[in-house]
Amino acid sequence: MNITLEPVNFNISPELDNRVREMFSKLSKFNDQIVGIDLYLKSVTESNIDEKVVEAKVFLPGNDIFVMGKGESFITASQDCYDVAKRNVRKAKERLKDRHEIRPDKL
Repeated sequence: MNITLEPVNFNISPELDNRVREMFSKLSKFNDQIVGIDLYLKSVTESNIDEKVVEAKVFLPGNDIFVMGKGESFITASQDCYDVAKRNVRKAKERLKDRHEIRPDKL
């Protein structure tokens, strides 16, 4: 699984890079068909509030999942984004499993 990390308009520290990559690499436990993940880290300043935004695009065969997380720091925003991505990846795997099950009415 290939994880691409793109900070928008700032330089990322190696520590933050490693923590975010490590966090999102755990998604492969929930769906082994993940091809790659693109992560975008942004800092948004609106009316004296500095908010961090993490957007993730998870590439799966057949469909892609796009999720976003917000927080006061990049770690909390990444955790929020990871939780939503984990939920969506699990749903995608369940849908795929349901599609391949033999229905009782078709026996």
